Amino acid sequence: METNFSGMKVSKKKSLREEVYDSLRRSILHGKVKGGQRLIEEQLADQVGISRTPVREAFHKLERDDLVSRLPKGGFVVRRFTKEDVEEVFGIRTALESYAALQATLHLTPDKTSALEKNVDQTGQAVKKADYDKVMQLNTEFHELIYKSCKSRKLLELVNSFRDYFIRYRGFLLKTEDGQQNALQDHQQILDAMTKKNARLVETLVRKHLARGKEIVLKEIEQGRMTP
Repeated sequence: METNFSGMKVSKKKSLREEVYDSLRRSILHGKVKGGQRLIEEQLADQVGISRTPVREAFHKLERDDLVSRLPKGGFVVRRFTKEDVEEVFGIRTALESYAALQATLHLTPDKTSALEKNVDQTGQAVKKADYDKVMQLNTEFHELIYKSCKSRKLLELVNSFRDYFIRYRGFLLKTEDGQQNALQDHQQILDAMTKKNARLVETLVRKHLARGKEIVLKEIEQGRMTP
């Protein structure tokens, strides 16, 4: 299946190769471009209105990232993610985010506490209204608030380098009412422990939160309801 990229925006702030690469990488990791879909250099270049050279360079970089594979007769195909990929991504996320949450608890300020409380309250309202897009937005913001509260530049750099991988499965987990309720309850428990300055409990709760998410994704893949 070929993909229409006519709506893809390319700015001039970065090199064309980097812009095309960043846009395709996000599209793949956010599930907008599915595993098994073909990426054809000439087609993409024509649709976006640029030369083929930056597109070719972007494809080669995505190939080095193991996000696409070269086809024998030309072109590339988006690589399907495996159970091993899920295990790896959740493993990395668990290590980074549980440590970030522990550090955020130790450095929690009144303004960050208020922001987290407001987030959880708004998430509860969005869940009641079955507003999936709002729940997704607020869920992402909750995790971002924790990252920004950890007071570690190096940790933030690591998180940023993997952020798109983390988001890939978040949307799937929040599509069901149970998934939204579970995430809301987990976030409330994490926030309660943070306000009590119980950093070790926060670390444990984040690990349990992510372990549950990983098991749901693996189960869905195993039963054929989700194509990674």
